Amino acid sequence: MKNIKEVSILTGFLGSGKTTLVNAIISGRAKTRFAIIENEIGEESIDAELLIKGDDNIVELNNGCLCCTLNDNLYDILNQLWLRKSSWDQLLIEATGIADPANIARPFLTNESVQESFQLKRVICVVDAELIEDQLKETEVAIQQIAFSDVILLNKSEKVSSAYLRELQAILKTLNPFAEILVALENDFKIDILFNRERFANFYSNPKPFLTPKGMFNLIPAESEAIPQFGLGSAHRQHQHSGIETILLRYPENMNIEAIQHRMMVFLLTQSIGVYRIKGILFNANYPERVILQTVGKGMSVSKGHPWLEGDKKENKIVIIGKRLSLYGFDRMFRSCLEA
Repeated sequence: MKNIKEVSILTGFLGSGKTTLVNAIISGRAKTRFAIIENEIGEESIDAELLIKGDDNIVELNNGCLCCTLNDNLYDILNQLWLRKSSWDQLLIEATGIADPANIARPFLTNESVQESFQLKRVICVVDAELIEDQLKETEVAIQQIAFSDVILLNKSEKVSSAYLRELQAILKTLNPFAEILVALENDFKIDILFNRERFANFYSNPKPFLTPKGMFNLIPAESEAIPQFGLGSAHRQHQHSGIETILLRYPENMNIEAIQHRMMVFLLTQSIGVYRIKGILFNANYPERVILQTVGKGMSVSKGHPWLEGDKKENKIVIIGKRLSLYGFDRMFRSCLEA
């Protein structure tokens, strides 16, 4: 069986502490040999004592890691790393502070050749507790980084009050209801939790898609069709952060997986402007596992997640994050794919 390498993406706005987290990961997991890709030469270099300079923009770390500068040649870099796969165990990608992590994640979620060798395990967003509210108001990139991530690591939390920290966690949770929020105090990044627990792996548990689209459906029903009631427990929140909105939809019925795949394909190609992220845990009684839906730009990934266990609440839970979102439109689209 082919040895698939685990991948973690670290994102976060400029100065949030991503490189400090990389150093903490290297120090805290000394038995793991990491290959490290940097989106660019970051605002802060990895601690000098950890680096041994090499050739061709490759840096050898003294624990056997590799560090490459990421540009438009990500596939070339992945090929180079795979040729040296015996010298490293896991891959860390540190995105630049002004990058949308969706662009980096796309090959791992949509390219079957990449998925045969690399499994995206987690996307971690490092957030500066002191500055994030201003960043959310001033730039869409910070919103995109939070919206795309599976884990939000609140850094520099000791610099704000406990009351504000609770308020901030509530804000971040409404921006990305699926994300797990961890609080880092005094550079305690909870490395063991980040890497040892499976709670963050729901969205990436199977490296290969298991469904192939066979056709297209019309996206929008005829105007004469009645608009149904919203999904059970649905919500539409507009935030005071650059007009960002979050829609949460829940449905107890079976979701027709093939139908939703087709509908989403059409939507992404024709109507996805302003949508930062769609992420869903889908339920169909014919599948023992959760079915995971997520969008990456105009691309889409549908894969098997963790099995449903006895006592789990089996329902469809879908989050849409973006601007100028229509609750009616999304509810109508997803509801049309429910099985009677």
